[in-house]
Amino acid sequence: MLELLEASEIVSRRGWLSQVPTAFRRQVLERCLVETFAAGATIYSVGDPPGGMYGLAAGRFGVSIAPGERGPYLVHFATPGVWFGELPAFTGLPRQLGLVAARDATVLHLPLHAIREIVRLDPGAWQFLAFVMIDHLRLLIGAADDLMLRDPARRFVAVLLRAAGCRNETPPGTEPIDIDVSQDDLAAMANMARTSVNAALRKLEASGGVELAYRRIRILAPEALRATLKE
Repeated sequence: MLELLEASEIVSRRGWLSQVPTAFRRQVLERCLVETFAAGATIYSVGDPPGGMYGLAAGRFGVSIAPGERGPYLVHFATPGVWFGELPAFTGLPRQLGLVAARDATVLHLPLHAIREIVRLDPGAWQFLAFVMIDHLRLLIGAADDLMLRDPARRFVAVLLRAAGCRNETPPGTEPIDIDVSQDDLAAMANMARTSVNAALRKLEASGGVELAYRRIRILAPEALRATLKE
C-alpha cells in the first residue's frame, strides 16, 4: 500500500492533477483518502448512487459500461494518474460507468462532499473539475475513431495499444506494459470474434510485438505496433 504522500506525488505527475493550478491541486489532495482494492474488487458499478472521484496511484482499473440493452461489458483500462467518477458531481445522477481493480490497486478517493466543499469555497473550481471530463471526451473520440478502422488487424492493434495506455505515446519508463485481460474481453473491445483475436495475438507474438500469458498480455514493442497503424 502506498502512503498518502507517495500516492499524491504519482497522481500529481500524471493525468488530471498535472494539468491544474497548484492551489487547486492542493485543495484536492488535502481532502483525499488513500484506499486499496484487491484484484477483482469493484470500486463502483453502473447504476450505483452518486459518489466521489477516484484517482489511480498504482495498479489498473477496468472500465465497464452498460448504455443500452447489453452490458455491463469492459471497454477500457485505466493507468496510474487517471481519475474517474466526476460526473455525479456535475449531475447528481447515478454512476454511468463501472470500475473494477484489474490488479491490486491503490487509489486516492475524493469524496463527493469534499468536491462540493471545494466548489463552495471557490466556485471557479468547476472549470478544473471539468478537465477530467475533457480528458475522457478525448479518450472517447479516439476510441470511436479506432473502432471505425475497417481493417480488423489494424483495429485490433489500436484497441490493444489503448488498453495498454500507450495508444499515442509510451509514457517514459513504462516498457514493457502488461494488460490483465482475457481474449473474450479484448474481442468485445475490438468488436471481433474471439478466434480472430487469438489469431491476431499469435501473429503479434511471432513478430516480437507482444508476449502472451494466462489473462495477461505484455506489450514489448509499442512503438513498432503504432507504426503498423500508419502503413
